[in-house]
Amino acid sequence: MRTGHKATSAPLLLFAAVLLLSPALSVASQPDPANYDQCVLAATNKAAGDLAALEAVNSCSEKFQEKGSQDEYLAAEALGKLDADGGFGYGIFSGSIYNGNSDYTVTQVTILLTPIPAGSPLITREYNIDVTVQPLTKGALSVALISDGTREFSWNLTKARGYKAR
Repeated sequence: MRTGHKATSAPLLLFAAVLLLSPALSVASQPDPANYDQCVLAATNKAAGDLAALEAVNSCSEKFQEKGSQDEYLAAEALGKLDADGGFGYGIFSGSIYNGNSDYTVTQVTILLTPIPAGSPLITREYNIDVTVQPLTKGALSVALISDGTREFSWNLTKARGYKAR
């Protein structure tokens, strides 16, 4: 009776080993990206959903740490070339941003949310949103809001960080 049990578990073990090795082989066969931009582009194209895309960007940031040292606040002229559109719903600010700069990749934007009416006792807050928006492309914005009961805000894009595209 024991021999029958061993015979049926052998194919199962072989199947499990193949499953464990398959993802490693497929990842190993893909070429490594040459820089941060290529890494983000490749990773976010494969990502399913915002959370997966954020994880992919974080992974690329760790892999290409030199990118972080090149980040800087964009000058007023470059900031003026960003076109953002957004709104609120269910405790989330979301929208899109167009990077009209031909020479900067945008890595973070800061929005200022002001409760309406302006004289209310509620707090005005800044939110930093990590993004990767290549030159002359559009990207998504999304951030969970700190809940204080405010239902209406005015908002403004106040700052952005990025680096010179090569």
